Order: sequence, then C-alpha cells, then structure tokens
Amino acid sequence: MNHARWQLDSQGRISAWGLGAAAFFNLPAERVLGKSCAEVVRGADGFGRPLCVRCPVQREIKYGAYQASTALSLAGKRMSCRGYADGEIHIELKPEQQSDASGVLASLSWAVRKLMSDSDSLFQTLQVFLADLRQRLGMEAAELFLADPQEHYLVLTAYDGVHREAFMEKPWFAWGEGYPGLVALRHQALVTHDLASDTRYLRQKVKKLGYKTYVCYPLELPQGLIGVLNLASRNPAVDDEALLDQLVLVGPMLAASLYTVLTRLGEKGLLAIAATLRRGAEVEGIESFMAQAMAISGASSVRLALRDGRSLAHSAGSGQAHSTSSGQAHSASSGQAHSAGSLRPCSGQAHSAGSGQAQGRGDTPECNFIQRCPVWQGKVQGVKVGLEPCPHTDAGRSRYCLPLWSGGSVVGVQQFHFVRLPRPPSQAVAPILWLERLGAEALWPHPQQPEKVVPPLEIHTLGGLRVRRAGELLSPKAFGRRQTLTLLKLLIAHRGQTLAKEELCERLWPGEDPSETQRRLHVLMHGLRQALEADPARPQIILREGEGYRFAPQVPYFLDVQRFEELLRQGDSREGSAALEAYRQALALYQGDFLAAELYADWAELERSYLRERAVGALFRMAEIAQSLQLNREAMEAYRRILTLDPWREEAYAPLIETLIATGREPEARSLFQQYRVRMEREGLLVSSQLAQLVRVRA
Repeated sequence: MNHARWQLDSQGRISAWGLGAAAFFNLPAERVLGKSCAEVVRGADGFGRPLCVRCPVQREIKYGAYQASTALSLAGKRMSCRGYADGEIHIELKPEQQSDASGVLASLSWAVRKLMSDSDSLFQTLQVFLADLRQRLGMEAAELFLADPQEHYLVLTAYDGVHREAFMEKPWFAWGEGYPGLVALRHQALVTHDLASDTRYLRQKVKKLGYKTYVCYPLELPQGLIGVLNLASRNPAVDDEALLDQLVLVGPMLAASLYTVLTRLGEKGLLAIAATLRRGAEVEGIESFMAQAMAISGASSVRLALRDGRSLAHSAGSGQAHSTSSGQAHSASSGQAHSAGSLRPCSGQAHSAGSGQAQGRGDTPECNFIQRCPVWQGKVQGVKVGLEPCPHTDAGRSRYCLPLWSGGSVVGVQQFHFVRLPRPPSQAVAPILWLERLGAEALWPHPQQPEKVVPPLEIHTLGGLRVRRAGELLSPKAFGRRQTLTLLKLLIAHRGQTLAKEELCERLWPGEDPSETQRRLHVLMHGLRQALEADPARPQIILREGEGYRFAPQVPYFLDVQRFEELLRQGDSREGSAALEAYRQALALYQGDFLAAELYADWAELERSYLRERAVGALFRMAEIAQSLQLNREAMEAYRRILTLDPWREEAYAPLIETLIATGREPEARSLFQQYRVRMEREGLLVSSQLAQLVRVRA
C-alpha cells in the first residue's frame, strides 16, 4: 500500500486528507474532514481493545513531544501510526514491517524543516530524528557526533537507545581515535559485526553488553566533515549493506542541514556583536557573546579568561558580565553608575572551582589553575561531564573547559558551569564552538594571515584518489573513462620515472595486442590532459619523454605522499616537541593506504607497503616522545593507530597495555589482551607470555 497521510488540528479533528488515506480507507475527503481521527480510523491495540479513543500519538505530542508513534491493528493488519508536530499534527499510517527508504526520508525531511525553522530546538530535534531513524532501521542505539570547526575533536551531541550509560563511557574522540576519529580521518564508513574483538572500538561497557554490529558513517560536505552518525545492535546478522544504502540517502541532506544550522548559529552571534561594535560598545559585545554561548549550553554560569589577563563572568539572570584583570578590578566607566552593558568588578566572593566550598547557583567559580590549563593548547576538557578530565582538579561543579579560538589561535579559556547536566552531558560542546567562531574573530581579531595560495594542481592519494584543479574537486566524470584515472594512478605510483608506452599498455590491458592498446592509450592520455592541464595542447603535468610518459608537473602542485615523506624526514631529524609536531602533521595526511581502491594492483602494492611502514615507524617514535613528555593519551592514541594499521604488531601491544595499567585503566588493558589472545589463537599462533604477565593471566 502507499502510505496513508492526513493532518489533524489542535482538537484532533481531520483538517487534511491525502490521496493515500482516501484509497486505504475508501473514504473521500468530504466524508472525513472535520471528524475526529478516532472516529474515522478506529484502530485497536494488540489485545483487540479500541486504541484510537485514547490515542497515544496525540497524547505524547500534546505533552510536548515532536513526534510519537504506536502500533495498531486495522482489519487484522498490523500497522504503524506515526505523528509529527509541525504547526498541525501530521499523521502517517503504514504496514508495521515496511522498511523502505521513504519513511527514513520523510523523517529526515521533518527534521530538516524543524532545524531550519527553529534552531533553538536543535538538541530535541536531533534526538527525535535519531529515535525515529533507529526504530525504522531496527537498531538498538543511534548517536550523532559533531566535529568542532577546527576539526580536532568529535563530540557526542545526540543519542537515542537503550544502555545510555554504556554509550556515555566516552563521549568524545580526537581525530584518528576510535571509530568516530578513524572515520573522520579516512572519510570512509566503518562497519563491524564483531565489536568485542575490534581494538578500534574503545568503549568497554558497550562491548560487555554484547553489542556485535556497529556502523559509523561520515557526514561530510565539500567544506569538510560535519560529524559522524553511528548505529549499533547486539544482532550480528544485521544487513549492513541495507543500512549503508539508507545512510547514503540520509547522509548528504543531514550533513548539509547541520552545516547550515551551525553556520547560522555563528552568523546570529556575529550580527549581535557587530551591532555593538558599530556603536563602540565592546563591553556590551562581549556580554552578548557570553550570554549567547551560555544560552545554547544550558549552563548556569560561564567564566572567560582572556590572553590579556581579564577574567569575565556571566551568570543566568544576571544580565551583566563581571570582570577582573590581573588581580585588579576595573570598570568601563570609573566613578559612574554601571549600566546594563558594562563590565563590573567581580565581588571577590566567588569560590575557587577546586576549593570544595559550597557554591550558590548564581556563583561563577574561579579556577586557580587557569593559567596552566591545557585548554590554552586547544584541548577540550571538563569536570564530571565525560570529556577529557582536567589534570588539576576533579572537584567542584560539573563544567566544560573549552578553548576560545580566533583564527588559528586560542585567545581565551572558557568554563561553563552546570547545576543540572544536559543529556548527553557533552551535547553542547560542538555547537558552542560553532556559535563562537565568527563572533570571536570580530571581538578579538587575529593578525592578518597571508592568504593561502591554492596550487594549480592538488592530488591526494592516501586513502583514495582525490584531485583538485585550481581548488575545484574533479569528479570521476571529469576524466571520462574509468581507465583514465587508472593511468593517472600508474604515473603517480612511478613518479619521477618515465614509463614506456609498451609498459603502460601492458599494465592497463595485459596480454592484449600492442597495436590496438597503444591507440587506446593515446585516447586515455588525451582525456587525462583535458582534465588536468590548463592548456592540453601545451602539457605541463604529464610530459612526453621519448617513447614514454612521466608525471613531472612544471607548475606548482601538491602531492600528499611527497609532503608526507618530507614531514617524516623533518620529524626524524628533530627531537622532543618539534619532532612530535612534524609527525602530527605527517600523520594527519595519512588518511589510509596509498591508492586504496587499487587493492590488487601489484604496481601500487610496493609503494603502499613502504608508506604504511613509514607511518607505523613514525607512530612508534611519536609514542616514545609523547611518553617522555608525559603525554600519555597521545602515546596511547599512537599505539592504537599502529594496531589499526597492523593488528599483528606485538611490539605495540606491550607499551599500550603498560600505559593503560599505569593510568589506572586495568580493565581496558585486560580487554585489549583478550582481543590479542583471540586473534593469535584463531591463527594458531603462540600467545606472548610477556603480555600475559603484564595483565597477570596464563598464556
């Protein structure tokens, strides 16, 4: 059947009647308009009792839900009735087991309309959409992680499903860390049906509950990655191909909607601040900035410490920001009455965040460790909110500790204090950072950076081939034939070498007549130059040398593997933090295997293996340096990434297990060892007694 759809007014009377509804009930619109929904539908519950007279859908929506659904029986058929609040109540009736894409798209369409018209309901709308998506796809948990604008972290913003506490075990991931971080790094979905043995998945509580299937899908646009959408189930037989088909439909529209909403948040904040700056009222602009951030966070108060020494505070209902500066209280207009927009001296009565003293709801605690806070380096931390814990204190009120970015620099550290935590506790982190990104640059402009020069040609090969010409991403259609791209890959894999036409033909069409294949090669080369060259008649990228061709651009260009190796050489020649920074930049480029789509091409495998080994070697040295600098989390991330690239590296298991134990994470260390043991025993290999001794179990 086609879906039956109609609308109800606030009294539950039918105000619109769709063609599908008319066909299903065999009732034209004129016979039902104005009647109560219960009178027309007359559905029953699972025991045959009248259900519509006590309609659970209308009841939930009247109590404030954005959507609700119920199962009912009509003429012996099991049906699903779902309602959406959008002015009037929109009703959709369909067979209970129907799982085609239209239902998912209808739910997404509602969510998009809601997000566009009412950004204040961002968190509620996302939670409702996840609930509907999860139920329609037959999964037990759904979660949405949003990326921060700097693309350093992914933070849990919305969740629906059972076992909430287990999924809150780790609500944030650095780029490249865990399933969300790896998907962000590689721009590819990850799927597993054996979650318990997958070392890339870092939530131990979820594993212990018996979850088997986990799907992590990137939400991305040309502007970059917006977030990742995850689905989980304890059923190992979930059809992941069907799930991915649905996510392919949902992903682009959801990503575009989220980007639009997050960008609007920033624009909204900027407009309010710009109005105050035009009047010369910087103080009022800062107050507006802090008030907007506090409103979206749901915090009771916020404190902002700036690079210039000022410490500003804003609390719910105060209407004002209060300020101290380097131990001296000051005001915008000394000796005069303070207006609603002025920075007033702090009372001096606010308690230290780590003091353990009682704090009133209106207090904005001061932090004794603010000048030593790692957030100045761009980290996202917190107390009692599931984020990376503050290294100085775990006492006091729950709070976020977030960097305030202006351009590429952190100009302040802000602390959002909560009397009551949102659900999930981390939900507002990414939206706050998006809200502030434009306003902060207006209030605290950074020195003008030289404009980034876009090279005429930019090629990425790590994780898959992506080509940009003059900044524009070229689609496969731009190259015409599929083998044109293969020809480009061949030339890049042998960059610096001239490949004879005969060799190229044999690689592209093994065993075929050379006289025929050379004609085809000419056609492919023509298509490749049309795609890459500014003037195909005067090639400057693919050069003809004798009876062969060579990838040797005579124009400025970027090739990720060249930059990757250059940064690794810098890291190898340096020590300490300088080496660490070079390795970080290099490994940010390593988003996957070299030309990953050419999995069985022997001409790519040698380079692929070499680059993977270089990445693993850099990760080992990176981990050693990080440990020497007491950066244990970064060291553990490096070891985990090694095991993602090569799960058989025993020399990575030992230091990772040792670090986990040293940082008080023994259950995670034992779980990691068990995963290693299962893998070794499955292949009939000996289990390391050294590793077993570390976790005190028999090998």
